[in-house]
Amino acid sequence: MATTKIWKFKSRLNRLIDYTMNGEKTKNKLFVSGINCMPDTAFLEMINVKKQFFKTGGIECFHGYQSFVEGEVTPEQAHEIGVKLAEELWGDKFQVIVSTHINTDNIHNHFVLNSVSFLDGKRFCNTKKDYALMRKTSDKLCNEYGLSILKQEEKYDKYATSSLYKELMKDSIDYAIATSKNYNEFIKILEDLDYIVTNKNNTLTIRREPYKRNTRIERQFGKHYLKENIYKRILETQTRFSYSPEPYLLINRTRENYEKLNPEKGSLAWLFLHYMKLLHPSTENALKSNSTRMTPALLHAIKEMNEFSERVRFLCKYDLESDVDVMEFKKLTYQKLAPLKSERENLWRKHKRAKTENEKKVIEEKIIDLSKQISPVDEEMGICNNILKRVEKIKKFEIHQKLEQEKQNWKNTQKEMRNTVR
Repeated sequence: MATTKIWKFKSRLNRLIDYTMNGEKTKNKLFVSGINCMPDTAFLEMINVKKQFFKTGGIECFHGYQSFVEGEVTPEQAHEIGVKLAEELWGDKFQVIVSTHINTDNIHNHFVLNSVSFLDGKRFCNTKKDYALMRKTSDKLCNEYGLSILKQEEKYDKYATSSLYKELMKDSIDYAIATSKNYNEFIKILEDLDYIVTNKNNTLTIRREPYKRNTRIERQFGKHYLKENIYKRILETQTRFSYSPEPYLLINRTRENYEKLNPEKGSLAWLFLHYMKLLHPSTENALKSNSTRMTPALLHAIKEMNEFSERVRFLCKYDLESDVDVMEFKKLTYQKLAPLKSERENLWRKHKRAKTENEKKVIEEKIIDLSKQISPVDEEMGICNNILKRVEKIKKFEIHQKLEQEKQNWKNTQKEMRNTVR
C-alpha cells in the first residue's frame, strides 16, 4: 500500500534537491536515482533547461512523495517502485530526482520534478487529472509487487491518522531551520512547502491541505521545537550551500586545484591523489583539454575529483602524513571546539535572562561572532571524519588491486610453465 501527494515548489530548487538527497536519509545516496539527469548535477541540468526555453521564473519544480506502510517493503523495492513510477509518469518529458528515505518507520520516496520539459519547454501543470493518474499508477505498481491497495475514499483518512504525516512535517521543519537565515525566512520556507502556518503568542502551529487539524509543533515534537529554540538553532546554523552557477567554474577550479597538487610520495596526501587517478584515469586528460564535451558523467567525476583535491590540500596544509596524524588532529580539534560551544551555550543562558531588547541584541551579536569561529573548526572535524572513512575505502581498494595483481602473476606463471613443458 502506498499513499501519494505532489505539490508546487516556488523557490530554492537547489536546497530541495539537497534535502531529498540527504545522505543520512538515503543511506549515503545509495537510494537516489536521476531520470533524464545525473543526481549530483541535477540542479545545474534543470536550470540549464529553464534557460534554454527562457522560463527561469515562476514555479521552480514540483515536490512529490510516495509512502509505504511500515514493514511492507524493503528500501530496494521502494526505490525500484519509485523509479518506475517516475519513468512512467514523467520520463518522456521531464527531469526527475527519485530519493528513497529510509530514516523513518514508513519508507517513502521523494520526487523532485523540473517544472519545465527538456523536450518541448512546456510547463508541468499538476492538474487533478495528473494527480489522479499518479495515484492510479502507484496503485498499479503496488499491485504488481503484491502490496495491499487502499480504496481511494479511504486514502486521506488513513494517511491523516498515520505517523507519516507527522514525520514529513518534522522533516520539513528541520529543513526550514537548516536553510533559513532568520525566523521570518523560516516561516516563509514552510509556506513555500505549502504549509499553513499560524504564529501567535509564541505558539507555532502548522498544517497542510487537505488536513484540517493544526499541529502545535513543540507539543508534537518536543522542547527543541519551542519558538525560542528554533530561533536559537537558526542563529547558530546559518547553513551555506555551495553550487557552481556554471559547469566551467567547477572545471576551472578543479583544474587549478589538480595542477598545483604535488605531495610527497608515500604520504597520505599522495595516496589520496593516487587513488583519485585510479578512479578517474580519463578525467585527468579531460581536465587538460578546453574542448572536452561536458557530459553529466564527466561532471560527476570532476566533482568527485574536486573533493579529493580539497582533502589533499587539507592534508598538505597541516602536514598530516598518516591516518594516525588525522586522528590526533581530530582530537585536538575537538579540544578546541568544546570550550567554544560551551561558551556559546552560556551566552544563550544570558540571552534568556536578558531584560531588554538591546541586551538581547548585544548577546546575539556575540553568539553570531562565536558561531563564525565554531563553523570552520566544525568543518575541519567533518573533513577529518571524511578522510578517515576514505582511508578505509582506499585500503580495501589497494588490497583488491594487490590480489588482482597476484592473480594475474599466477596466471602468467602457469602460462609460462605450460609453454616450457611444450
